[in-house]
Amino acid sequence: MRKTDFQLIAILIFLACTGFSQAGEQLADQLPQSPSGVTPAQWIPHPNNPVLTPGSKGTWDAGALGSMSVLKVGEVFHMYYEAWGTRENMSTDYNSLQIGHATSNDGIHWNKDPANPVLTNGTANDWDRDGTWDPFVIYEDGMFKMWYGGGMDNHCDWGYATSSDGVHFVKHGQISHLGHVEDDHVIHDPTSGRYAMYYWDRKHEPNGLRIAWSSNETDFDFAHAQPVRIDGLPAHSMHKFTHVFQEDGRWLMYFAEFKRPGCKGCWTGYATSLDGVHWQVQNSRLMQGFDAEILKVTDDLHFMYYAPDGYFDQKNCDIRLAVLRGNLHDEGIHFSPSAPSTIQPLQSH
Repeated sequence: MRKTDFQLIAILIFLACTGFSQAGEQLADQLPQSPSGVTPAQWIPHPNNPVLTPGSKGTWDAGALGSMSVLKVGEVFHMYYEAWGTRENMSTDYNSLQIGHATSNDGIHWNKDPANPVLTNGTANDWDRDGTWDPFVIYEDGMFKMWYGGGMDNHCDWGYATSSDGVHFVKHGQISHLGHVEDDHVIHDPTSGRYAMYYWDRKHEPNGLRIAWSSNETDFDFAHAQPVRIDGLPAHSMHKFTHVFQEDGRWLMYFAEFKRPGCKGCWTGYATSLDGVHWQVQNSRLMQGFDAEILKVTDDLHFMYYAPDGYFDQKNCDIRLAVLRGNLHDEGIHFSPSAPSTIQPLQSH
């Protein structure tokens, strides 16, 4: 029996017999140890991978999964993801995209929602009739707030939907008229009180990463969206799949290089910022794979959900998990000594 098999059996037995906090400690014990007995601060793929897979043939999510958004509300983990009903024709299958939901008690073992898909594509006259995709969800004010993409080809834009239970969503319409967008991520900055949307605009490739601001959930000023540059990366390479959040008074971004087709040989990297606009790469090769979504489980335990190398928009793409035992600052990354102790407000236009 392989070593990973022993690891998996031990994890499954322990999860069945203990609470989640103890399970987190047990999971950490499965990570490799340095000679000194200290766990290295590195992302380790989980032996139970993949943690979510496409459905059986003929089901709504049989083609591929991707673009996951993960959050924890109370004691329940929620994952929202895009799913292809079919992935046989690379140019026409986009209209099979819809958004699904799965839940978990530990962030490792997931159950797909029987109500799936929780955000379907629109009807004949709707702006999102050709597919719904790229969900990003936060929970605040007692509501699950979802930003998502709709349409296909040169008619891709952003929409907004809400739910009180995380399952039944109400669409609130199209909130952009850009036509070439993908990969959204929204952060509600506690200092300025504004929402910032990071997204990719194909019209501006190879420098397609943009940020737009809004005083509320829907009125983003896309007309004055700013380009986002990550200093320290090659000038003409494309880097997207951003996940931006704030921790310990600093802005953090996970991203990956983007290569068509399939994103083969792409690595997830990590950058920091003082204002959310100007970024400095700290490590461009954390681990191979892309579309990373980071979730803080405890102060010294973090989960990364990601897509496997070479499977961007490809048939049978699944969702995987890597684990970091330690603080995000311990990844071999060095913050600027001049970094402030509090987050700086986003600059007004």
